[in-house]
Amino acid sequence: MSTVSNARILLAAPFAVALSFTSLSAAADVQLPRVLSDGAILQRDQPVVFWGTADPGEAVALSVDGKQVASGQADADGQWRIRSSNTFAAGGPHTVTLAGDNRIELTDVYFGDVWLASGQSNMELPMARVAEKYADEIAKSANARIRQFKVPKVVDYQTPQADVPEGRWVAATPETLPDFSAVGYFFAKAIEQAEDVPVGVVTAAYGGSTAQSWMSPEALQAFPHYLAQAEQNAKPGYVEEQKAADRNASDEWYDYINKHDVGLQNNWASADADTQWQSMTMPGYWSERGVGEHSGVIWLKKTVQIPASAAGQPATLRLGRIVDADTAYVNGQQVGNITYQYPPRIYPVPSGVLQAGANEITVRLITNNNDGGFVPDKPYALELANTSIDLTGDWQYRVGVTHTPTPPTTFWDFLQPVGMYNAMLSPLFNVPFKGVIWYQGESNVGAPAEYAQLLPAMVRDWRDHFNQPRLPFIVAQLPGFGAKIEDANQPSDWAVMRDSQTHVLSEPNTALTVNLGLGEWNDIHPLNKKDVAERLALAARKLVYGESKLAAESPAAYRMSIEGEKVLVSVAHAKRGLLSDGKPGGFAIAGADGEFVWAKAELQGDHILLWSDEVKQPTQVRYGWADFPHKANVKARSGLPLMPFSLSLPAPALDQADG
Repeated sequence: MSTVSNARILLAAPFAVALSFTSLSAAADVQLPRVLSDGAILQRDQPVVFWGTADPGEAVALSVDGKQVASGQADADGQWRIRSSNTFAAGGPHTVTLAGDNRIELTDVYFGDVWLASGQSNMELPMARVAEKYADEIAKSANARIRQFKVPKVVDYQTPQADVPEGRWVAATPETLPDFSAVGYFFAKAIEQAEDVPVGVVTAAYGGSTAQSWMSPEALQAFPHYLAQAEQNAKPGYVEEQKAADRNASDEWYDYINKHDVGLQNNWASADADTQWQSMTMPGYWSERGVGEHSGVIWLKKTVQIPASAAGQPATLRLGRIVDADTAYVNGQQVGNITYQYPPRIYPVPSGVLQAGANEITVRLITNNNDGGFVPDKPYALELANTSIDLTGDWQYRVGVTHTPTPPTTFWDFLQPVGMYNAMLSPLFNVPFKGVIWYQGESNVGAPAEYAQLLPAMVRDWRDHFNQPRLPFIVAQLPGFGAKIEDANQPSDWAVMRDSQTHVLSEPNTALTVNLGLGEWNDIHPLNKKDVAERLALAARKLVYGESKLAAESPAAYRMSIEGEKVLVSVAHAKRGLLSDGKPGGFAIAGADGEFVWAKAELQGDHILLWSDEVKQPTQVRYGWADFPHKANVKARSGLPLMPFSLSLPAPALDQADG
């Protein structure tokens, strides 16, 4: 695929051939990176920047709508970069031309604001995954002023890359929107409407990626364990060897279960359940349903009665979320298959499959690591045109094959340092971005305290390499995820991670959005991406667009003081007072022994009074300090939630006589 994308190439001589951006020849044409292509959105009100390759010494001229605005010359390595002193107001379409020995014409180019949307799966998650929730949004999405350039998910452990292997600018339409980042799209829509400006989102996100995946070796010098890992990965053949070993071990595991699964051998997808099948209540996990630890395959069946009016009609089979992989059948016909645990199971049942009377739903469920099943508190139903059949309750099950747990994968690209920095970020360093929105942290939860240094270091690293010392950086704080715990003393890495994310505010020109209330306890990929994006947009409107009177920050506790046996917490960004849904909850209090108990709370304007009869001399308070802080319900009058916090009094000074 040519790096010029779908731009028109007008050749100065016959038989000239477009070359890739990373290669040069004795007669190399002027070439552009893929992010500079037809349909691009370029940053308004800033000097126009173009770059690429050409013959060494070749002159290159840049024109906008037929008027030359800059020129330059390729260096001895064939690299050129042009920066025009001209700036352009928001709008379009424009035609941009690059002329050297050949001529490249880019059409349908707009000037507007260009934002980088990066992070892991919750930023990557496309509109297709939330299409049911936002069907109306997708249907009405046609807007040439909202566009996405999607950076492909690639890694490189050797060298920073000059370009990405593929990609093009795409305008929002009902047909294209399913491939847009959901957070990126809703953010762009909010900014486009509020600021009346075209918005381009460059989505560079990789599911499961760590912060160190997006950092340079120079930045990782402060984190020597990651730098050592990056140096190991850069050794020739090392990564390929690790991946091959993992692939072989995985293939052997799946080959075994497929060969020995008696359900496949005897076609249990079609066979009626017999006396060898046992009863199980679903949803739930094997550990809760009497199966015990089990890796391998378990088959499940359920018979449902279909009215004659629905016979032969299409339907939708909803199987919530399943751990780990499944293949679903209706009356012996396969209707769906997903190979890992996270996506929602929404399987279309084609016309002609359902019959009047008894119909059999069968699920072949693969469990990789001892405890699988149907995730609770998700939708399980067979949806017909005019009714829905509940699929919770009794199922029949039978073991197809038992095996050892899946061999652990030792090398995941998304966990490795430098990989995305080299392959997905480096090609963008010449782009003058308006700002960055960042939604990541889940994969660093294993070392949450480290993240307090890692995230600010990453921000500084990006600003250095983008050559934008004050590049705005807006971070989405992690929402709730995990079991609803009633113990006020339960340790929580997710709470520590949220606290670590606040350290990004130590860097200038940054903001942090609070997303309590937007998570799902049983799903690391909550569906509500619109509210997450709109909170990011609120922060951008204040931080970047100067809407100084906008209520864009969540209330944040910053000080505690003692009032007798009670604690008074002072809260910033709450001048109009605080509200709660019902009695204020989610607060815990502790004395010198460090044992927390749930506290009673009274909201007093921009203060919170806390107490407990069990703690007479309080020294510490917490709010929302849990993986899934389901009790937390305090917010500003703007509707933005109170930021989780942990505050303590300074330790008493030691008596000098005691040393």
